[in-house]
This record gives sequence, C-alpha cells and structure tokens, in this order.
Amino acid sequence: RIASKRLSPTRVEVRITDTGAGIAADVLPRIFDAFEQGDARITRQFGGLGLGLAISKALVDLHGGTLRAESAGAGQGATVIIEEPGIPTPLKVEPLDTPAEPEGIKTAALRLLIVEDHADTARSLKIILTQEGFTVTTAGSVASALALAKTQTFDILVSDLGLPDGSGHELMTKIQHVQPLRGIAMSGYGMEEDVRQSLAAGFSQHLVKPVKIPRLIEAILQVRTGARKTSARPRV
Repeated sequence: RIASKRLSPTRVEVRITDTGAGIAADVLPRIFDAFEQGDARITRQFGGLGLGLAISKALVDLHGGTLRAESAGAGQGATVIIEEPGIPTPLKVEPLDTPAEPEGIKTAALRLLIVEDHADTARSLKIILTQEGFTVTTAGSVASALALAKTQTFDILVSDLGLPDGSGHELMTKIQHVQPLRGIAMSGYGMEEDVRQSLAAGFSQHLVKPVKIPRLIEAILQVRTGARKTSARPRV
C-alpha cells in the first residue's frame, strides 16, 4: 500500500507499507547499510546482495530527502517512509569573493578504478559513486584492471582483496609498475595482520566490509589528499 501527504508547502511524505516478513528490532538500525541482508534464511530463499536499500537511501539523500523504515517486528510487515522536497530547492548563490574549492578536493576530479568481481556489487558501487561526482571505471579481475591501467589514467584504486585470478595485494603491487596509484583495500577480514598485509602491499587504507558509502567516500578523499596508512572497521 502506498500513501502520500504534504507535510508542509515544501515537503511531501510517501509511505510504502507491506504485510510481509517484517524487520526485527535489532536489524532496523542498520537496515540501510550496504551489504546488510537481515535474516540469512530470507537471503537464501530470495537472493540479493543487501545493496537495494543502501542505493535507495543514497539516491533519496542526493535529492535532499530522508528515508527511514518502521516495523512492529518479524512477521508483522514494514513501512518505508520517504520525505522529499515538494518544490525545487532554490540555488545557493555564493559571494563573488568566495575562494574556489581546491581542485584536489573536487570529487569530479577523481578518477576511480573499482575492482570487484561480483558484477552486481561493482555496478551498484559505480552508480552510487558516479552520483557523488566521481569518474568511475570498474574491473572484475587482476588482469582486466591491469589492462585498463595501461590505457587509462586513474587517481585511486579501490579493490576487493579476493579476486578470481589473484588477490588485491598482487594487483596493488603490479599496478605500480604501470602507473603510480594510491589504493584502498576492501575485505571481510580486519585483524591486525590483514591490515598489515594490505599496507605492506601499498594500500593506503584497509576498510572492513560491510563498508558504508559515506565512509568509503571519506576514505577516498583522505587518500587523495595524502592521509595514508590508516585502517577502519565498519561503523555501526
């Protein structure tokens, strides 16, 4: 069931309600996190990567809206609430003497090589990061990433560590012989030894999955501006 109402002259709300599996109370706070899949039994039955709601929230955020979910619990259905501006937001006029933003901070100036062997995950990351203003190219293996690096110029490598024809560590080492790149490793493992191996391979940061999109963007900008040799665990 879909219902909408105007909250104010400049704000509208849309509620989408179902009577399905519902959302457990302990899952609700992280339901919009990337790679969050909730009940593993449902995931096995219906599939999915846990990226749909994360992408939806990112798109709503880009339009100046908010997205949240409510549920009375497992088996009691759920409601997703979207609040959006009802009219276009007026353009913000900057003073003429406002200093220009440093070129190195502009996301549009950053060319990202995303290496992820799961096609749907790679596609989703490309959509979100492109919406954020980055120039994004994706590859699914060590070999394809190296081939791209020989024909295109990139600023930052963001790579999963488990690839079908090698590891992200191998890729980071080999790609330096093609063009010098700073890199961000993404892995499901985040022990001190895992982080140490990533930094030893040349990565500037090691992010532990699931990685929230704002944290990934923060890491990209930190690496671009020279903040290196750091690691991070997923934020709750």
